[in-house]
Amino acid sequence: MGGDNLKSTKVKIIHEYKNLKTLGFTAGIGTFMKNFLMYRKIARSIFKIKPAFFIAVAYPGVNLLLCRYAKKLGIKTIYLLPPQIWAWGSFRKYFIKKWVDLNISVFPFEYQFYKSLNLKVIYWQNPLFGLLKGYRRQIISNQIGVMPGSRIPDLKRNLKIINGIIKELPDFNFTFILHPEIQFNQFEKLVLKESLNKIKIVSLDRYQEMCKCRVIITCSGTASFETALLRIPQVFFYYPDFLDYHIFRHFLKINEYNLVNLYYGQKLIPVFVSRNKKKLIQKVAGELYRLLKPGNKNC
Repeated sequence: MGGDNLKSTKVKIIHEYKNLKTLGFTAGIGTFMKNFLMYRKIARSIFKIKPAFFIAVAYPGVNLLLCRYAKKLGIKTIYLLPPQIWAWGSFRKYFIKKWVDLNISVFPFEYQFYKSLNLKVIYWQNPLFGLLKGYRRQIISNQIGVMPGSRIPDLKRNLKIINGIIKELPDFNFTFILHPEIQFNQFEKLVLKESLNKIKIVSLDRYQEMCKCRVIITCSGTASFETALLRIPQVFFYYPDFLDYHIFRHFLKINEYNLVNLYYGQKLIPVFVSRNKKKLIQKVAGELYRLLKPGNKNC
């Protein structure tokens, strides 16, 4: 199961994962049937192929159950990017212990957490360190980057905030750096028409485009981590939907929403989380003004 990058390696793709990524309570409910059909299709393939190993990558809602099925068939299971039980759902540790032979983590804090629970785990350095090593900044003075997320429901919600920020910062140009899975035409329809003359939309050479920005607005963990590794100042915000904010947040065991701050164990990135749209726009715009102030060495 995979996307275009995996397909390019000549691996046989049984199921494409496009538009299946979910985050939060509401999105999980909305993709239940898709997940069920995907589970059934992959489980049948596992039964037919009888592989020596089953390697799960992230996506625990489906993959954890597939690990269970593979173990029943006597297949060794490896989990790369295992379930984030340090954030919520610690009960899943019992399933992981029973169904997963080896976990592979790319986050030191997660590796230590899994070790503390006596779960079999090894640590690999995040591949983004090597991937982004050769990039250098080529700053365009009035350019602000925006990485609005890769999940369509989140992207639509985030744009409500970003469109407001664009209005608050009339002297700057904005570059939307899209995740490769987001189609240009699909995204363009979501942006306010009055904002189109102020923005540029790119999906190719995304890391090079990031390096041109004085500062980047990030809305997802991976985007924030990439931005930090490229040493670009950033402001991170999260605009949850109603159910996630009022229900799902009560299950969280952490007070930090940003992956970079979690990774390094300190508050490096300014983070704003709110259901109040106006308040969120003002806070993010205010932090951007502070970072973009003449003489600020970080930008």
